[in-house]
Amino acid sequence: MTEKVIYVSFIHLTDKTARDWYIDFLIGKGVKVEYWDVVALVRDAYIEANAKQTEYLKTFLTYGKLEEALRLPENRNARYMMLVSYTGETARLYRVMSKYNCRMLFIAWGALPIAGLPKWQTVLFGLSNPLRLAKRIYYRVKASAYRRLGLVNPFDTEFAAGQACVAKRHFASKVVPINLIDYDHFKKTEMGRERLVQGRFCVFLDVNLPHHPDLKMAGLQAVDPQDYYAALNHFFDLVEAEFGVQVVIAAHPSANYNVNPFHGREILRLRTPELVRDADFTIAHHSTSISYAVLNHKPVIFIYTNEMAALYKRTVAGWIRDYATYLDAPLYNVDEITEGCQIDIAKINEKRYEDYKYSFLTSQKSENMATQEIFWREINMEQNMDLQAG
Repeated sequence: MTEKVIYVSFIHLTDKTARDWYIDFLIGKGVKVEYWDVVALVRDAYIEANAKQTEYLKTFLTYGKLEEALRLPENRNARYMMLVSYTGETARLYRVMSKYNCRMLFIAWGALPIAGLPKWQTVLFGLSNPLRLAKRIYYRVKASAYRRLGLVNPFDTEFAAGQACVAKRHFASKVVPINLIDYDHFKKTEMGRERLVQGRFCVFLDVNLPHHPDLKMAGLQAVDPQDYYAALNHFFDLVEAEFGVQVVIAAHPSANYNVNPFHGREILRLRTPELVRDADFTIAHHSTSISYAVLNHKPVIFIYTNEMAALYKRTVAGWIRDYATYLDAPLYNVDEITEGCQIDIAKINEKRYEDYKYSFLTSQKSENMATQEIFWREINMEQNMDLQAG
């Protein structure tokens, strides 16, 4: 059995991280687990509202301390699950891990139906901010050069969710199809009968937009919270009056709503699978949690605000439009909706939903297995091969 798995992460440890990246599962299997927080090495500091402290959490503030830990005999045969994508910005981290011949694993999931900007628009966008363009080119060249020069090692195993991830070029010795974690949560709750909300309701898939910790890392300005929540609540009022439902909020995992900004509407965290299962329909910006609407065959209404359109024309607002186009679903600027009769709940496009399922959520090879079992099989297979080789 694999004796030790070390998670190397650029996000702080939370209950959701421990659940969704199989940390709790491995601990339950008797595996020694450590969570190495390397936020200080690869990104600007940020506050995680739901961060947790545990005995297996270790925080590294310098590369020197990281290398000290990598040299410890107890870590020599560990498997390192990299919760850090390989980019030019993180190439130094991967160089250090490769220097000590760490056995690295990676989970590639979260591919989305986002078209991206046409090449000419990308060029114009870059020319409007030469410094950002120069940094982007530098890091792209750096990431490529490190791999071509053999300064970073390939992953031992890369786990890929959905055909979109499986089909990508992989820098790995082995690629294993898995499910997006949302797919596994869906399967666990698919046949459940416990209702969290009584009566008819729809669910808003919150993304914690005014306070999301990734905004700063992406160089994006936050929307004004007061204007944002006012626009959403006005739209929710119209939805409730028009369709005879209550709007329930599926809180984003990073959110901490000590003060309810949704006019007292019910807010539930980490219960999105059950909420979407029992809802009449969903309301969303953009999020991987839209997968629950797809898997449960629920209609989706995509929404944005005037401010989102202005601030995020090339990012968030464009992604929302891409989602709506891909799923053939209605899209509304809520600031332009004044009456409930302007809102339509369209019949779902079954073909688009099926395409989404196999492109981004699962594969025919993995859909009948839980990813944690695939993960467990593979890391133990690697351990057995090491023993045979030794």
